[in-house]
Parts: sequence; C-alpha cells; structure tokens
Amino acid sequence: MRNNMYICGQDRSRELVVQARTLISQTLPIESNDNSSVTIGYEGFYLQIVFSEAHPLIVFYLTCPVDRPFTRNDVRSINILNLNDVLGSHAINTVTGLYLYRTVHWLSSGLTKARLFEILEYSIGEARQAYNQLVGLEVKNETM
Repeated sequence: MRNNMYICGQDRSRELVVQARTLISQTLPIESNDNSSVTIGYEGFYLQIVFSEAHPLIVFYLTCPVDRPFTRNDVRSINILNLNDVLGSHAINTVTGLYLYRTVHWLSSGLTKARLFEILEYSIGEARQAYNQLVGLEVKNETM
C-alpha cells in the first residue's frame, strides 16, 4: 500500500513538472534546454529554470556579470539582502564575477501563465534591486 502511494505521488510530481515545463517552453523564448532545465536571456539577466520531479519544484536562477572585483562591502550588502528577502537568496561569485539570485517554488498544483509571470516579476524585481545596489557600490567606492 505504501509503495502505491509513493508511486502515485511520484507520478503526480512528474505530471506537475511536465506541465510546468511545457507551459514555460510555450510562453518564453527558450534558448537552450536539457533534461532538467531551460535557459533564456530575460530582461538583462541570464535565466535558468531547473525542474525537479522528485519534490516537485522549479528553481529560478537569475545571473548577471558585475564588471569589477567584489569587495567586503558587497559581501555585507548581499548578507543584508538575504536577511530581508524571504522568497529567494542572493549570492556573488568572486571567481566568475557573477551576481546570482535564486528562488525556489513548490508546485503543489499546476503552474499557470499568470503565476509564472508573477514569479518572474518578483524575481526580476529582487534581482534588479540587488544588482543595482552592487553597481551603486562601485560608484561609491570609486569616489571615496
């Protein structure tokens, strides 16, 4: 009995992820994809959407290069941003020079186009605000 419930749950998870992936592929201009993700350029960011059938989850990664070395002030700013953002997390990669915003969404029911754009608008807003703050730090550091 327990195995049947697990299998039914896995089937439902797979179904939700396939539906979400299909909706995203039909709605956004996908540039590349593989078995677990799709990628596009989206409003100045590189957007990767990763699908997990096991849970079912979709993960949105927004990245953008920062054309200067990161400083300790940048790390502090990212920490403060993470304290204030409940739906996602911010990071910087000091090796690649990239800013990253990640948000994870549980697919408890089917994804709609309206919900997809709600997630994207929120994510882009958070990512753009943080990225602009990082770029703004560059100006402040140069003038001091």
